[in-house]
Amino acid sequence: MLGFVAGYQAYLYKQLNPGVGVRENIDTWAWRPDKLNNQLTPLRGKPQIQFTQNWPRLDGATAAYPIYASAFYALSVLPEDFHEWEYLANSRTPEAYNKIVKGNADIIFVAQPSGGQKKRAEESGVTLIYTPFAREAFVFIVNVDNPVNSLTEQQVRDIFSGAITNWRTVGGNDQEIQTWQRPEDSGSQTVMQSQVMKNVRMISPQETEVASMMEGMIKVVAEYRNTNNAIGYTFRYYATQMNDDKNIKLLAINGIAPTAENIRNGKYPYIVDAFMVTRENTTSETQKLLEWFLTPQGQSLVEDVGYVPMYKTLP
Repeated sequence: MLGFVAGYQAYLYKQLNPGVGVRENIDTWAWRPDKLNNQLTPLRGKPQIQFTQNWPRLDGATAAYPIYASAFYALSVLPEDFHEWEYLANSRTPEAYNKIVKGNADIIFVAQPSGGQKKRAEESGVTLIYTPFAREAFVFIVNVDNPVNSLTEQQVRDIFSGAITNWRTVGGNDQEIQTWQRPEDSGSQTVMQSQVMKNVRMISPQETEVASMMEGMIKVVAEYRNTNNAIGYTFRYYATQMNDDKNIKLLAINGIAPTAENIRNGKYPYIVDAFMVTRENTTSETQKLLEWFLTPQGQSLVEDVGYVPMYKTLP
C-alpha cells in the first residue's frame, strides 16, 4: 500500500511540476565491462599495477563512480565466480563515509567531509586520511531559458539565505526564485555550506514525502526540478557528463564560467578537491591503489573521465 501511495504521489508531483528533474543517482550497470557499449574509460597504455586477490573495497559519491569503477575493472584480474558488489559499490557520500568509519570500505572517493562526518569518525576512534586526487567545480544550475547567465558570490548567498527572492533583483524575469538544496551530509550540501554560504544561514530546504519500510511516509529534501524559476547546485562533472541535459545551464560566478580551463588556472571561485579517504594503517593493496591514482597513468584516467587532474599526466 505504501508503495502505491508513494508512486501515486510521485506521479501527481510530476504532473503538477512539469520541469525536468535532476536526480543525483545513476545506473551502475552502465559501467560494467560485460555490458555492450559500456561507459568505462580505458587506461592510457597497459595497466602499471594489477590486483589478482585481496581487491580493495571501493565506494563513494555518485559523481566519482566513473573514475573508481573504470580503475577497478582496468586494474583487476577477476575470477569467474567473482562478486563485484562485495568490492565495488556506489552508496553515495553519506553512506560511504559511514562504511569507511565502520571498516566496511577500504577507499571512498568523495568530496570533503561535513562536520558531522568528522565528528562521527572521531567518536568511533577512527583516524581518516584524506588524499586529494582531482579538482572539480561546484556549480549552480538553472533552466536554459532563464535570462540570468551569471551571479556574484554575494548574490548566491543572498538567494539561498532568503535575502533575494525575485529573479528581477539579479537581472532576470519578475518571478519568485525557487531554490533547491541537497540532503545534509551529501558532498554538495557540505561544499555549499562551507565554501559558498560561509556560515550564512540557509533557508529551509523544500521537502517531499517518500515511503520508508520502517517508518512509513517520511519527509526528505526534495530533488531539483528544472522549472523556469529554479536554481540548484551540484558538481560540474555530474551536470555536464553524467546527467547532461540541454534544458539546464551552468551559471558563471563573478562572470567566470566553470570550465576545465578556469579550474586549472584557479579563476573560478568554487573549486573543490575530490578526495580518496582511507583509514589509518590501511592494507598494502589499498595503499598501492591510492598511490597509483597519483601517478601519470592514474591522473590520465582522471582527466579522460572528465575531471581536472592535480598532477602530471601521460602524453
